[in-house]
Amino acid sequence: MKKLSLLLFLFLGACGSSGQKSVDPAQQAALAWPVPLGVVRLNQEEGVVESARLDLGIIVFDPGIPKDASTHSKLGVFPKIREVEAQYLPVILRDALIASDNWGVVRVVPEDDETLELRVTGKIIHSDGEDLVLHIRAIDAAGGVWLDRSYHDRTNVSDFPALVNGAPAQISDDPFADLYRQIANDLAQAKAQFTSAQLATIRNVALLRYASSLSPEAFSGFLSKGPEGEYVLQRLPADDDPMMTRVQRIRNQEYLFIDTVDEQYAGLYETMAPTYYLWRQYGRERAVFKAEYEERAANRDSYGRRGSYIAMERTYNTFKNSKIQDQDLQELAGGFNNEVAPTVMEVSGRVFRLNGGLNAQYVEWREILRSIFVLETGLPTDKK
Repeated sequence: MKKLSLLLFLFLGACGSSGQKSVDPAQQAALAWPVPLGVVRLNQEEGVVESARLDLGIIVFDPGIPKDASTHSKLGVFPKIREVEAQYLPVILRDALIASDNWGVVRVVPEDDETLELRVTGKIIHSDGEDLVLHIRAIDAAGGVWLDRSYHDRTNVSDFPALVNGAPAQISDDPFADLYRQIANDLAQAKAQFTSAQLATIRNVALLRYASSLSPEAFSGFLSKGPEGEYVLQRLPADDDPMMTRVQRIRNQEYLFIDTVDEQYAGLYETMAPTYYLWRQYGRERAVFKAEYEERAANRDSYGRRGSYIAMERTYNTFKNSKIQDQDLQELAGGFNNEVAPTVMEVSGRVFRLNGGLNAQYVEWREILRSIFVLETGLPTDKK
Protein backbone atom coordinates (compact mmCIF):
# COMPACT_ATOMS: atom_id res chain seq x y z
CA MET A 1 0.00 0.00 0.00
CA LYS A 2 2.90 2.37 0.79
CA LYS A 3 4.38 1.63 -2.64
CA LEU A 4 1.05 2.39 -4.34
CA SER A 5 0.70 5.63 -2.38
CA LEU A 6 4.19 6.73 -3.37
CA LEU A 7 3.56 5.94 -7.05
CA LEU A 8 0.27 7.84 -6.95
CA PHE A 9 2.02 10.79 -5.36
CA LEU A 10 4.67 10.83 -8.08
CA PHE A 11 2.05 10.40 -10.83
CA LEU A 12 -0.16 13.18 -9.50
CA GLY A 13 2.88 15.39 -9.05
CA ALA A 14 3.31 15.20 -12.81
CA CYS A 15 -0.35 16.14 -13.35
CA GLY A 16 -0.32 19.38 -11.37
CA SER A 17 1.09 21.23 -8.38
CA SER A 18 -0.02 23.91 -5.96
CA GLY A 19 1.73 27.17 -5.36
CA GLN A 20 3.30 29.28 -8.06
CA LYS A 21 2.22 28.19 -11.52
CA SER A 22 4.34 28.15 -14.66
CA VAL A 23 3.02 28.36 -18.20
CA ASP A 24 1.78 24.91 -19.25
CA PRO A 25 2.75 24.28 -22.91
CA ALA A 26 -0.17 21.88 -23.34
CA GLN A 27 -2.75 24.39 -22.08
CA GLN A 28 -1.20 27.16 -24.12
CA ALA A 29 -1.32 25.05 -27.28
CA ALA A 30 -4.94 24.00 -26.62
CA LEU A 31 -6.07 27.64 -26.68
CA ALA A 32 -5.33 27.73 -30.42
CA TRP A 33 -7.38 24.64 -31.26
CA PRO A 34 -10.64 25.09 -33.17
CA VAL A 35 -13.94 24.12 -31.57
CA PRO A 36 -14.42 20.32 -31.50
CA LEU A 37 -16.64 18.84 -34.19
CA GLY A 38 -19.97 17.28 -33.36
CA VAL A 39 -21.55 14.32 -35.12
CA VAL A 40 -20.69 14.40 -38.83
CA ARG A 41 -22.41 12.35 -41.51
CA LEU A 42 -20.33 11.43 -44.55
CA ASN A 43 -21.81 12.81 -47.76
CA GLN A 44 -21.72 9.93 -50.22
CA GLU A 45 -22.07 10.85 -53.87
CA GLU A 46 -24.01 8.74 -56.36
CA GLY A 47 -23.46 8.51 -60.08
CA VAL A 48 -20.32 10.68 -60.24
CA VAL A 49 -19.11 10.50 -63.85
CA GLU A 50 -15.44 9.87 -64.61
CA SER A 51 -14.97 13.37 -65.99
CA ALA A 52 -15.92 14.78 -62.58
CA ARG A 53 -13.35 12.72 -60.67
CA LEU A 54 -9.75 13.52 -59.77
CA ASP A 55 -7.08 11.15 -58.53
CA LEU A 56 -6.04 12.14 -55.04
CA GLY A 57 -2.80 11.53 -53.15
CA ILE A 58 -2.57 11.82 -49.37
CA ILE A 59 1.01 12.57 -48.39
CA VAL A 60 2.27 10.92 -45.22
CA PHE A 61 1.55 13.47 -42.50
CA ASP A 62 4.06 15.71 -40.75
CA PRO A 63 4.24 14.17 -37.25
CA GLY A 64 4.41 17.62 -35.66
CA ILE A 65 7.10 16.68 -33.13
CA PRO A 66 8.34 19.82 -31.31
CA LYS A 67 12.08 20.41 -31.63
CA ASP A 68 12.30 21.20 -27.92
CA ALA A 69 12.37 17.71 -26.37
CA SER A 70 11.75 19.17 -22.91
CA THR A 71 8.15 19.96 -23.92
CA HIS A 72 7.30 16.45 -25.16
CA SER A 73 6.11 15.14 -21.79
CA LYS A 74 3.87 18.12 -21.08
CA LEU A 75 2.41 18.01 -24.58
CA GLY A 76 1.89 14.24 -24.43
CA VAL A 77 4.13 13.65 -27.44
CA PHE A 78 5.80 10.25 -27.88
CA PRO A 79 8.09 10.86 -30.89
CA LYS A 80 8.26 7.26 -32.18
CA ILE A 81 4.50 6.87 -31.86
CA ARG A 82 3.91 10.20 -33.60
CA GLU A 83 6.12 9.09 -36.48
CA VAL A 84 4.05 5.98 -37.05
CA GLU A 85 0.77 7.90 -36.49
CA ALA A 86 1.85 10.11 -39.38
CA GLN A 87 1.66 7.00 -41.58
CA TYR A 88 -1.39 5.47 -39.86
CA LEU A 89 -3.82 8.39 -39.84
CA PRO A 90 -3.70 9.04 -43.62
CA VAL A 91 -5.04 5.51 -44.15
CA ILE A 92 -8.16 6.39 -42.14
CA LEU A 93 -8.64 9.56 -44.20
CA ARG A 94 -8.13 7.56 -47.39
CA ASP A 95 -10.88 5.13 -46.35
CA ALA A 96 -13.29 8.02 -45.70
CA LEU A 97 -12.55 9.53 -49.11
CA ILE A 98 -13.03 6.18 -50.85
CA ALA A 99 -16.32 5.68 -49.00
CA SER A 100 -17.57 9.05 -50.28
CA ASP A 101 -17.29 7.66 -53.87
CA ASN A 102 -16.41 11.12 -55.13
CA TRP A 103 -12.88 10.58 -56.41
CA GLY A 104 -10.78 8.58 -58.81
CA VAL A 105 -7.93 6.62 -57.25
CA VAL A 106 -7.08 7.62 -53.67
CA ARG A 107 -3.58 6.69 -52.52
CA VAL A 108 -1.31 7.27 -49.51
CA VAL A 109 2.00 8.58 -50.87
CA PRO A 110 5.35 8.53 -48.98
CA GLU A 111 6.73 11.79 -50.43
CA ASP A 112 5.18 15.07 -51.52
CA ASP A 113 4.61 15.28 -55.27
CA GLU A 114 3.34 18.53 -56.80
CA THR A 115 2.41 16.74 -60.03
CA LEU A 116 -0.47 14.85 -58.40
CA GLU A 117 -3.90 15.92 -59.63
CA LEU A 118 -4.91 16.76 -56.06
CA ARG A 119 -2.64 16.27 -53.09
CA VAL A 120 -3.55 16.44 -49.42
CA THR A 121 -0.95 17.20 -46.79
CA GLY A 122 -1.48 17.12 -43.04
CA LYS A 123 0.28 17.96 -39.80
CA ILE A 124 -0.51 16.40 -36.43
CA ILE A 125 -1.04 19.24 -33.98
CA HIS A 126 -2.20 17.07 -31.08
CA SER A 127 -3.09 13.41 -30.72
CA ASP A 128 -4.18 11.41 -27.70
CA GLY A 129 -7.27 9.45 -26.75
CA GLU A 130 -9.30 12.53 -25.93
CA ASP A 131 -8.39 15.09 -28.62
CA LEU A 132 -7.14 14.89 -32.19
CA VAL A 133 -6.13 18.10 -33.96
CA LEU A 134 -4.91 18.04 -37.57
CA HIS A 135 -4.04 20.83 -39.96
CA ILE A 136 -4.99 19.85 -43.51
CA ARG A 137 -4.09 21.44 -46.84
CA ALA A 138 -5.32 20.36 -50.27
CA ILE A 139 -3.70 21.76 -53.43
CA ASP A 140 -4.38 20.84 -57.04
CA ALA A 141 -1.75 20.44 -59.76
CA ALA A 142 -2.40 23.95 -61.06
CA GLY A 143 -1.55 25.40 -57.65
CA GLY A 144 -5.11 26.10 -56.50
CA VAL A 145 -5.64 25.77 -52.74
CA TRP A 146 -8.83 23.84 -52.00
CA LEU A 147 -8.47 23.49 -48.27
CA ASP A 148 -6.26 25.03 -45.58
CA ARG A 149 -7.67 24.67 -42.08
CA SER A 150 -7.36 22.87 -38.77
CA TYR A 151 -9.78 20.20 -37.55
CA HIS A 152 -10.43 19.22 -33.94
CA ASP A 153 -12.46 16.27 -32.71
CA ARG A 154 -12.97 15.22 -29.08
CA THR A 155 -14.05 11.78 -27.96
CA ASN A 156 -16.43 10.77 -25.23
CA VAL A 157 -16.80 7.49 -23.38
CA SER A 158 -19.30 6.12 -25.93
CA ASP A 159 -16.66 6.33 -28.68
CA PHE A 160 -14.79 3.46 -27.02
CA PRO A 161 -16.46 0.04 -26.54
CA ALA A 162 -16.20 -1.75 -23.22
CA LEU A 163 -13.12 -3.94 -22.77
CA VAL A 164 -13.54 -7.70 -22.62
CA ASN A 165 -10.55 -9.45 -21.05
CA GLY A 166 -8.46 -6.32 -21.60
CA ALA A 167 -9.31 -5.93 -25.30
CA PRO A 168 -11.99 -3.90 -27.11
CA ALA A 169 -15.11 -5.96 -27.76
CA GLN A 170 -15.42 -4.84 -31.39
CA ILE A 171 -14.01 -1.81 -33.17
CA SER A 172 -16.75 -0.65 -35.51
CA ASP A 173 -15.47 2.86 -36.20
CA ASP A 174 -12.49 5.09 -35.45
CA PRO A 175 -13.09 7.23 -32.33
CA PHE A 176 -12.29 10.33 -34.40
CA ALA A 177 -14.27 9.27 -37.47
CA ASP A 178 -16.21 12.56 -37.48
CA LEU A 179 -12.99 14.45 -38.18
CA TYR A 180 -12.18 12.40 -41.28
CA ARG A 181 -15.76 12.61 -42.51
CA GLN A 182 -15.65 16.40 -42.19
CA ILE A 183 -12.44 16.59 -44.21
CA ALA A 184 -13.99 14.37 -46.89
CA ASN A 185 -17.14 16.53 -46.95
CA ASP A 186 -15.12 19.75 -47.22
CA LEU A 187 -13.07 18.38 -50.12
CA ALA A 188 -16.25 17.28 -51.89
CA GLN A 189 -17.73 20.75 -51.40
CA ALA A 190 -14.57 22.33 -52.81
CA LYS A 191 -14.67 20.05 -55.86
CA ALA A 192 -18.30 20.91 -56.49
CA GLN A 193 -17.22 24.49 -57.33
CA PHE A 194 -15.41 23.23 -60.45
CA THR A 195 -16.96 22.36 -63.80
CA SER A 196 -16.03 19.14 -65.61
CA ALA A 197 -13.97 21.22 -68.05
CA GLN A 198 -12.01 22.83 -65.20
CA LEU A 199 -11.34 19.44 -63.62
CA ALA A 200 -10.14 18.16 -67.00
CA THR A 201 -7.73 21.10 -67.15
CA ILE A 202 -6.33 20.16 -63.73
CA ARG A 203 -5.77 16.60 -64.95
CA ASN A 204 -3.96 17.87 -68.05
CA VAL A 205 -1.82 20.28 -66.01
CA ALA A 206 -0.87 17.41 -63.70
CA LEU A 207 0.24 15.22 -66.60
CA LEU A 208 2.18 18.02 -68.28
CA ARG A 209 3.90 19.00 -65.03
CA TYR A 210 4.96 15.39 -64.68
CA ALA A 211 6.18 15.37 -68.27
CA SER A 212 8.11 18.57 -67.63
CA SER A 213 9.74 16.98 -64.59
CA LEU A 214 11.07 14.28 -66.93
CA SER A 215 12.27 16.70 -69.61
CA PRO A 216 11.74 20.46 -69.07
CA GLU A 217 13.05 21.39 -72.52
CA ALA A 218 10.76 19.06 -74.45
CA PHE A 219 7.61 20.22 -72.64
CA SER A 220 8.40 23.87 -71.98
CA GLY A 221 5.74 25.36 -74.23
CA PHE A 222 2.64 23.72 -72.83
CA LEU A 223 2.36 25.47 -69.46
CA SER A 224 3.02 28.97 -68.16
CA LYS A 225 2.92 30.51 -64.71
CA GLY A 226 0.37 33.12 -63.73
CA PRO A 227 0.99 36.19 -61.56
CA GLU A 228 0.37 34.26 -58.34
CA GLY A 229 2.47 31.25 -59.29
CA GLU A 230 -0.44 29.19 -60.61
CA TYR A 231 0.06 26.96 -63.65
CA VAL A 232 -1.86 27.94 -66.78
CA LEU A 233 -2.48 25.50 -69.63
CA GLN A 234 -1.36 27.05 -72.94
CA ARG A 235 -1.91 24.12 -75.30
CA LEU A 236 -2.13 20.35 -75.36
CA PRO A 237 0.08 17.84 -77.18
CA ALA A 238 -1.43 15.98 -80.12
CA ASP A 239 -3.51 12.95 -79.17
CA ASP A 240 -1.08 10.62 -80.92
CA ASP A 241 2.11 12.28 -79.64
CA PRO A 242 4.55 9.38 -79.04
CA MET A 243 6.44 11.38 -76.43
CA MET A 244 3.31 11.73 -74.32
CA THR A 245 2.64 8.01 -74.73
CA ARG A 246 6.05 7.33 -73.16
CA VAL A 247 5.34 9.85 -70.37
CA GLN A 248 2.04 8.16 -69.58
CA ARG A 249 3.71 4.74 -69.50
CA ILE A 250 6.42 5.97 -67.12
CA ARG A 251 3.83 7.59 -64.89
CA ASN A 252 1.77 4.41 -64.78
CA GLN A 253 4.88 2.57 -63.63
CA GLU A 254 5.28 5.13 -60.85
CA TYR A 255 1.65 4.66 -59.83
CA LEU A 256 2.20 0.90 -59.77
CA PHE A 257 4.89 1.37 -57.14
CA ILE A 258 2.71 3.80 -55.15
CA ASP A 259 -0.07 1.21 -55.13
CA THR A 260 2.42 -1.29 -53.69
CA VAL A 261 3.41 1.22 -51.01
CA ASP A 262 -0.25 1.97 -50.30
CA GLU A 263 -0.81 -1.71 -49.53
CA GLN A 264 2.01 -1.60 -46.98
CA TYR A 265 0.41 1.39 -45.25
CA ALA A 266 -2.87 -0.52 -45.15
CA GLY A 267 -1.00 -3.47 -43.61
CA LEU A 268 0.47 -1.14 -40.99
CA TYR A 269 -3.05 0.05 -40.17
CA GLU A 270 -4.35 -3.48 -39.67
CA THR A 271 -1.36 -4.48 -37.53
CA MET A 272 -1.44 -1.40 -35.32
CA ALA A 273 -5.19 -0.93 -34.95
CA PRO A 274 -5.90 -3.05 -31.80
CA THR A 275 -2.92 -1.79 -29.77
CA TYR A 276 -3.30 1.79 -30.98
CA TYR A 277 -6.99 1.74 -30.12
CA LEU A 278 -6.26 0.62 -26.56
CA TRP A 279 -3.50 3.19 -26.19
CA ARG A 280 -5.91 5.96 -27.15
CA GLN A 281 -8.60 4.59 -24.85
CA TYR A 282 -6.25 4.60 -21.87
CA GLY A 283 -4.93 7.98 -22.99
CA ARG A 284 -8.42 9.43 -22.83
CA GLU A 285 -8.99 8.11 -19.30
CA ARG A 286 -5.65 9.53 -18.21
CA ALA A 287 -6.40 12.94 -19.79
CA VAL A 288 -9.85 13.10 -18.17
CA PHE A 289 -8.44 12.26 -14.75
CA LYS A 290 -5.67 14.83 -15.13
CA ALA A 291 -8.21 17.55 -15.95
CA GLU A 292 -10.36 16.61 -12.95
CA TYR A 293 -7.33 16.60 -10.66
CA GLU A 294 -6.18 20.03 -11.85
CA GLU A 295 -9.68 21.38 -11.27
CA ARG A 296 -9.63 20.10 -7.69
CA ALA A 297 -6.14 21.53 -7.16
CA ALA A 298 -7.28 24.92 -8.46
CA ASN A 299 -10.15 24.86 -5.95
CA ARG A 300 -7.69 23.91 -3.19
CA ASP A 301 -9.66 20.76 -2.50
CA SER A 302 -6.62 18.76 -1.42
CA TYR A 303 -8.71 15.80 -0.29
CA GLY A 304 -10.85 15.53 -3.41
CA ARG A 305 -14.34 14.07 -3.58
CA ARG A 306 -15.51 11.21 -1.42
CA GLY A 307 -14.04 7.97 -2.68
CA SER A 308 -11.24 9.80 -4.54
CA TYR A 309 -8.56 7.41 -3.21
CA ILE A 310 -10.33 4.52 -4.96
CA ALA A 311 -10.55 6.66 -8.07
CA MET A 312 -6.82 7.41 -7.86
CA GLU A 313 -5.98 3.73 -7.42
CA ARG A 314 -8.07 2.89 -10.46
CA THR A 315 -6.39 5.69 -12.43
CA TYR A 316 -2.96 4.43 -11.44
CA ASN A 317 -3.84 1.02 -12.86
CA THR A 318 -5.00 2.75 -16.03
CA PHE A 319 -1.74 4.69 -16.13
CA LYS A 320 0.25 1.48 -15.71
CA ASN A 321 -1.67 -0.24 -18.51
CA SER A 322 -1.19 2.83 -20.67
CA LYS A 323 2.59 2.60 -20.24
CA ILE A 324 2.45 -1.03 -21.37
CA GLN A 325 0.55 0.08 -24.47
CA ASP A 326 3.16 2.82 -25.02
CA GLN A 327 5.86 0.15 -25.10
CA ASP A 328 3.88 -2.03 -27.52
CA LEU A 329 3.38 0.91 -29.87
CA GLN A 330 7.06 1.87 -29.66
CA GLU A 331 7.94 -1.66 -30.78
CA LEU A 332 5.38 -1.59 -33.61
CA ALA A 333 6.61 1.80 -34.78
CA GLY A 334 10.25 0.74 -34.78
CA GLY A 335 9.44 -2.59 -36.42
CA PHE A 336 7.55 -1.00 -39.31
CA ASN A 337 10.33 1.47 -40.06
CA ASN A 338 13.09 -1.15 -39.80
CA GLU A 339 11.44 -4.13 -41.47
CA VAL A 340 9.97 -2.73 -44.67
CA ALA A 341 10.34 -5.51 -47.21
CA PRO A 342 12.34 -4.87 -50.38
CA THR A 343 10.13 -4.13 -53.39
CA VAL A 344 10.71 -5.84 -56.71
CA MET A 345 9.57 -3.85 -59.75
CA GLU A 346 9.79 -4.51 -63.52
CA VAL A 347 9.97 -1.99 -66.33
CA SER A 348 11.17 -2.22 -69.93
CA GLY A 349 12.03 -5.89 -69.48
CA ARG A 350 14.34 -5.21 -66.53
CA VAL A 351 13.77 -6.18 -62.88
CA PHE A 352 14.82 -3.83 -60.07
CA ARG A 353 15.06 -4.60 -56.37
CA LEU A 354 14.42 -1.56 -54.15
CA ASN A 355 15.73 -1.54 -50.57
CA GLY A 356 15.51 0.71 -47.55
CA GLY A 357 12.48 2.51 -46.12
CA LEU A 358 9.42 3.34 -48.20
CA ASN A 359 10.55 6.92 -48.73
CA ALA A 360 13.98 5.79 -49.97
CA GLN A 361 12.44 3.17 -52.23
CA TYR A 362 10.07 5.73 -53.74
CA VAL A 363 12.87 8.20 -54.46
CA GLU A 364 15.03 5.42 -55.96
CA TRP A 365 12.19 4.19 -58.20
CA ARG A 366 11.50 7.69 -59.53
CA GLU A 367 15.18 8.10 -60.40
CA ILE A 368 15.16 4.75 -62.23
CA LEU A 369 12.10 5.77 -64.26
CA ARG A 370 13.64 9.09 -65.22
CA SER A 371 16.82 7.34 -66.34
CA ILE A 372 14.77 4.95 -68.50
CA PHE A 373 12.92 7.90 -70.04
CA VAL A 374 16.25 9.54 -70.96
CA LEU A 375 17.55 6.34 -72.54
CA GLU A 376 14.38 5.85 -74.57
CA THR A 377 14.06 9.43 -75.82
CA GLY A 378 17.61 10.76 -75.78
CA LEU A 379 16.24 13.96 -74.20
CA PRO A 380 17.80 15.80 -71.24
CA THR A 381 16.02 15.32 -67.94
CA ASP A 382 15.50 17.32 -64.78
CA LYS A 383 17.58 15.76 -61.99
CA LYS A 384 15.11 16.72 -59.27
